[in-house]
Amino acid sequence: MTAPAKPALTMCRDVPVPSAADLSWEQYGGRACFACGKPLTVGAVSCGRARGRQGVHVLDVEVWACP
Repeated sequence: MTAPAKPALTMCRDVPVPSAADLSWEQYGGRACFACGKPLTVGAVSCGRARGRQGVHVLDVEVWACP
Protein backbone atom coordinates (compact mmCIF):
# COMPACT_ATOMS: atom_id res chain seq x y z
CA MET A 1 0.00 0.00 0.00
CA THR A 2 1.28 3.45 -0.84
CA ALA A 3 0.80 6.60 1.19
CA PRO A 4 -1.69 9.13 -0.18
CA ALA A 5 -0.15 11.98 -2.11
CA LYS A 6 0.24 15.23 -0.19
CA PRO A 7 -1.69 18.14 -1.64
CA ALA A 8 0.53 20.71 -3.31
CA LEU A 9 1.01 23.90 -1.32
CA THR A 10 -0.63 26.81 -3.07
CA MET A 11 1.20 30.09 -3.21
CA CYS A 12 -0.88 33.20 -2.64
CA ARG A 13 -0.06 34.43 -6.15
CA ASP A 14 -1.57 31.22 -7.62
CA VAL A 15 -5.01 31.81 -6.06
CA PRO A 16 -7.65 33.05 -8.54
CA VAL A 17 -8.34 36.77 -8.22
CA PRO A 18 -11.76 37.45 -6.61
CA SER A 19 -14.11 40.25 -7.59
CA ALA A 20 -13.40 43.71 -6.20
CA ALA A 21 -16.51 43.49 -4.00
CA ASP A 22 -15.05 40.46 -2.16
CA LEU A 23 -11.89 42.30 -1.04
CA SER A 24 -11.42 43.87 2.38
CA TRP A 25 -10.56 47.56 2.63
CA GLU A 26 -6.86 46.72 3.20
CA GLN A 27 -6.76 44.30 0.27
CA TYR A 28 -8.54 46.79 -1.99
CA GLY A 29 -6.01 49.46 -1.04
CA GLY A 30 -3.02 47.19 -1.79
CA ARG A 31 -1.87 47.08 1.84
CA ALA A 32 -2.73 43.39 2.38
CA CYS A 33 -2.36 40.18 0.37
CA PHE A 34 -5.55 39.57 -1.61
CA ALA A 35 -5.39 35.80 -0.93
CA CYS A 36 -4.45 35.47 2.75
CA GLY A 37 -4.97 38.99 4.10
CA LYS A 38 -1.50 39.35 5.64
CA PRO A 39 -0.06 42.88 5.62
CA LEU A 40 2.34 43.54 2.74
CA THR A 41 5.65 45.27 3.32
CA VAL A 42 8.33 44.53 0.68
CA GLY A 43 8.50 42.16 -2.27
CA ALA A 44 4.77 42.03 -3.01
CA VAL A 45 3.81 40.47 -6.34
CA SER A 46 1.23 42.03 -8.65
CA CYS A 47 -1.40 39.43 -9.57
CA GLY A 48 -3.67 41.27 -11.96
CA ARG A 49 -6.88 43.19 -11.49
CA ALA A 50 -9.95 42.47 -9.42
CA ARG A 51 -12.93 43.49 -11.53
CA GLY A 52 -16.06 45.04 -10.16
CA ARG A 53 -18.88 47.50 -10.82
CA GLN A 54 -21.47 49.29 -8.77
CA GLY A 55 -23.96 50.71 -11.20
CA VAL A 56 -21.98 52.86 -13.62
CA HIS A 57 -18.97 53.09 -11.29
CA VAL A 58 -16.00 50.89 -12.18
CA LEU A 59 -14.33 49.38 -9.07
CA ASP A 60 -11.44 47.59 -10.81
CA VAL A 61 -8.26 47.56 -8.74
CA GLU A 62 -4.80 45.99 -8.99
CA VAL A 63 -4.30 43.23 -6.40
CA TRP A 64 -1.06 42.20 -4.70
CA ALA A 65 0.09 38.94 -3.10
CA CYS A 66 2.77 37.76 -0.68
CA PRO A 67 6.24 37.25 -2.20
